[in-house]
Amino acid sequence: VQTKGAKKSEKQIKGVSGALGSMAKQAGVAAAAYFGTRALVGGIRASIDAFAKQELAEKKLEVALGRTSNMLLKQASALQKSTMFGDEAIIEAQALIGSFVKEEEAIAAATKATLDLAAAKGMDLVVAADLVSKTLGSSTNALSRYGIQVEGAVGSTERLESLTGNLADVFGGQATAQTDTFAGSMAQLSNAFGD
Repeated sequence: VQTKGAKKSEKQIKGVSGALGSMAKQAGVAAAAYFGTRALVGGIRASIDAFAKQELAEKKLEVALGRTSNMLLKQASALQKSTMFGDEAIIEAQALIGSFVKEEEAIAAATKATLDLAAAKGMDLVVAADLVSKTLGSSTNALSRYGIQVEGAVGSTERLESLTGNLADVFGGQATAQTDTFAGSMAQLSNAFGD
């Protein structure tokens, strides 16, 4: 394109500049819409995943017990508020313990002790629940390497009391105490958002 004269070229340059500015604004609006939509879709996907995980954990507990236990679901919700663990992980731990113990009170006591063990040793809650349930439901003490002694017959009240008492003596209060840290506060915030 040939331009003649200073005024004519100045007018054309302003026109091009204005068009580029308008195009930049439109690109910005399109980018904002794209990333906003992407964030919304990501949030919806995360919500669906969280719901599915919660539902699966509740189903595992129901199958382990042969019924739905509102008492254990309420315990999981209460423990989530006072520890760093999410209620879906707590329910999954309850389900593992419930595979060997059918009494709700016994599962509740073992669950609380399991949270302290997991918090103190920095282990996954389900791994800790697996160790506790194996110790309760078999003659092998899966917790002996952590210094926990257990007495009593497999599945007995004496074995449960020995296990929970010894865990409390060694690791008692760890799960609750860790919420007084920055990491604990962030974990609780994350759990609240998840709900």
